Amino acid sequence: MAAQSIFHDPENLISLNDQALDNRLAGEGAQLEIGPFTVNISLKFKNIREEFIKIYGDYPYYDAPVIRDNYIKIFGRNFFRTYIRPQAFVDVGMNDEFIPLPARMGMVSLEMGLNWQVASACKQYLMFHAGVVAKDGVGLIMPAASGSGKSTLAAGLSYRGWQLHSDEFGLLDLETEELVPYPRAVSLKNQSIPVMKDWVAAEHDNYLDYFTEEYEGTPKGTICYMRPPAASIEKMHVRTRPNVVILPIFDPTSKPQIRPITKTMAFFRTVMSSANYGDIGSDAFRAISNLIYNSAVCEIIYPSLEEAVKLVEKFVSENTEPRDV
Repeated sequence: MAAQSIFHDPENLISLNDQALDNRLAGEGAQLEIGPFTVNISLKFKNIREEFIKIYGDYPYYDAPVIRDNYIKIFGRNFFRTYIRPQAFVDVGMNDEFIPLPARMGMVSLEMGLNWQVASACKQYLMFHAGVVAKDGVGLIMPAASGSGKSTLAAGLSYRGWQLHSDEFGLLDLETEELVPYPRAVSLKNQSIPVMKDWVAAEHDNYLDYFTEEYEGTPKGTICYMRPPAASIEKMHVRTRPNVVILPIFDPTSKPQIRPITKTMAFFRTVMSSANYGDIGSDAFRAISNLIYNSAVCEIIYPSLEEAVKLVEKFVSENTEPRDV
């Protein structure tokens, strides 16, 4: 996968209205830019296109042909699977078979396909399964397993003034040791959905415009996707050096606390969160070593999003120096 930095000239971008974008998606596809990657997306089901435009309508699209990092198409394999019992089949231009989902869950198929493409093919960046945000020169990485609340916490911070890099993929440039933003739709699951709807509603009267419908019965329960804040989309090429690593633990019965950890523990937890550490090898070891050496580290235990945001901002304010940005 090649970085798309040479195509950041605004003259290459077009502003499509919803109908024009819908037509493009229904045909050969729209060339969408998300952070360092450009992907051609073709969606043959109307309901999927409507949800996609709701979340990704403000992202840059290329009119002229460009080098694409990825290709994804969601369609029905035959007449029966298109019109009678619609089923979303995923084509990523390779031989890998995805389990088709009902077309009503087509947005889930699309996001899972985009995840797979980056997780399986991205080798030029060191990748972490982590929430990543930035603010005032602070680059915060939150490596954690599924269910820890990292997506909710990254999303919550992004709607309180932080730049969302990703709730899922932390990307580190091995040459510059900078965090590379990849601000995709935030994947919310189960109990985190009403939490984030209330969170966004506190600042936006039209908060439902920021969310897809809720997809029940997926392999991970109920899933809903949330649009990143406009500022995070606008800053998708603004990088930050990491200097804080926080391991989040959600426990609804706990008291909020910041718990010290050793840098050795932070190193191993960060290594464990990396999807391509073994592929990259010694360069990945050096990059994570430098990252942890230059970062303040801790673990936070929290019972709610409100308390988690307070703990993060308290730790950051007490352990970092202001940087020029």
